[in-house]
Amino acid sequence: MIKLSLLDKNIVMKNKKNIEKGSKIGECVFIKELESQIFPKTEVSKRIRTRRIGLFYCNCGNKFKADISLVKKGNTKSCGCLFKQTSKEPKKITHGQTYHPLYNIWVGMIRRCGLESSNSYKYYGKRGITVVKEWYDINNFIKDMYSNYKKGLQLDRIDVNGNYEPSNCRWVTPKIQANNKRNNRIIEYNGIKKNLNEWSSELNIPINTLRYRLNNWDIKKSFTYKNKIE
Repeated sequence: MIKLSLLDKNIVMKNKKNIEKGSKIGECVFIKELESQIFPKTEVSKRIRTRRIGLFYCNCGNKFKADISLVKKGNTKSCGCLFKQTSKEPKKITHGQTYHPLYNIWVGMIRRCGLESSNSYKYYGKRGITVVKEWYDINNFIKDMYSNYKKGLQLDRIDVNGNYEPSNCRWVTPKIQANNKRNNRIIEYNGIKKNLNEWSSELNIPINTLRYRLNNWDIKKSFTYKNKIE
């Protein structure tokens, strides 16, 4: 293990810039920074050299360690799968789907289920929601889901407590997805059960107004009250 003087440690820390977890660097997604490799001064080099090492998600779904600067420069673009693929098929890249309409949807799905630094991880990965193994290859995800996709639709799980897999996923409008959220409030009135969004649409009452009423009034008054016209 290399021992550094206090001055040398300060120099290393001064040159170290934090990287936001979950950010995309080059072709990879940054997970966390690992212990740096430090090279001491020598007769040839009079300064301390460091290599910042990070843990990344590859586009193929695998995790791998790499020199952060090499990933930033584009010298390292994958966990090694790109090299293997190009060795077999020189004219092809790993998946070639970076600009596909489903690419960002796929990345978002992978992040919220497997990346602890994701703001949505607590609602998905932490709850045990996973992505089926085959979908870590974006080509399989596109094969299973693209035929029914239309611009503006969102990826939705039929069972909100289920995983991301072909039998539990569909494309829906933002409104339908909002109605399918596990924390959506279900209200029963006159023997009919609907969520807050559905009652808002049926009664033609703005959702924020209806939510305020229900938090302060009984259901009947909330649904039937008419504002007085001045």
